[in-house]
Amino acid sequence: MARILYISPEHISGTLSLFQRGHIDNGHECRFATFFPASSGFPEDICLNLPLMPDSGWIKALKSRAYQNTPEMLGQADRPGNPPIWRPNTAAEAVFFFLRDLLIAPRVKSAVKQHHLDQFDVIHLEQGLDFFRDARFARKMKERGAKIVCFYHGTDLRNRGVLPAVDKLSDLNLTSELDLLKKHPHIKYLHLPFDVDSFTVKEHENDPLIIGHACRGPAARHFKGTDQIIAVVKELEWEYPVKLDFVEGVSHDACLQRKANWDIAIDQIADVGGWGYGMNSLESLSMRIPTCTRMRPECDKFFTDHPFINVTPDTLKNELICLIEDRSFRQKKAQDGLDWVKRTHALSSVMARLYDYYEEAGIFL
Repeated sequence: MARILYISPEHISGTLSLFQRGHIDNGHECRFATFFPASSGFPEDICLNLPLMPDSGWIKALKSRAYQNTPEMLGQADRPGNPPIWRPNTAAEAVFFFLRDLLIAPRVKSAVKQHHLDQFDVIHLEQGLDFFRDARFARKMKERGAKIVCFYHGTDLRNRGVLPAVDKLSDLNLTSELDLLKKHPHIKYLHLPFDVDSFTVKEHENDPLIIGHACRGPAARHFKGTDQIIAVVKELEWEYPVKLDFVEGVSHDACLQRKANWDIAIDQIADVGGWGYGMNSLESLSMRIPTCTRMRPECDKFFTDHPFINVTPDTLKNELICLIEDRSFRQKKAQDGLDWVKRTHALSSVMARLYDYYEEAGIFL
């Protein structure tokens, strides 16, 4: 039996609980530790409630001001390099992280002692982040013989870049974002696990049809093309028996309740915050809802049997009209989507692939 620890700033999409279950189902011990509570209400395991973290409003404001001349740190441009490298942009930024590491050290030390976090065999660093910017915890664990795995999810690698101290320690780098395969010379693709069976399959359609789109908050609209999506569906409301349901800034549970009533889902058309699809799409597919998203040619080539209706800003309206006018087409895409999620993102399939990657990297459980 191996002991596996996940370290993450926040439990963003529910996958930490799934990976934990997957490891436990395979006979291993698994815990996950987060820096601050999940804003979307996902369950916590070990939450350190660390100060001076991005969940603080004034820290967000300070970050926005400090990075106003650094567009990549605001998600407005990709950082160059393969891999991109994070370094403090100013002396003030370096001082901030030094002082933050100093401030949080006693709380981290207490958590390590209380939960025996220094007794694990494999350390997963979500977003490639240690508790500390200087990677002192990961370095100590590596010296003790632990293996280090980094999982990058998007903006962490695109806009921030790898932390050099962490990258040197990593035995295995993973991503669930297709474009990131080109941003690190040593990284492998892993589908995120998804609990398909926890969702209720939609059996009946509404009249008028409900076309839904969800966005985490105003700051995320740019990454999804939200404003144009809203405009297109509002235009269709004048021409067809359809109604828009736009969900923004609510808890994850509240969002799922709204989604469950959709007849057609639109994930994103902007192709800015990552290629293809994410958890948002997996949720709607699992509810047996036909789902539209923008799939680059690279996505079509990599995900050869995907069920998505491929949309761009120029084609969104026509593709929606096809779905609205053809009930049998809607039903086929809905069933194809449900079957695909079960086949591709089932926990057992993802865990088997992860353990293959472990062995390739010399991580033997």
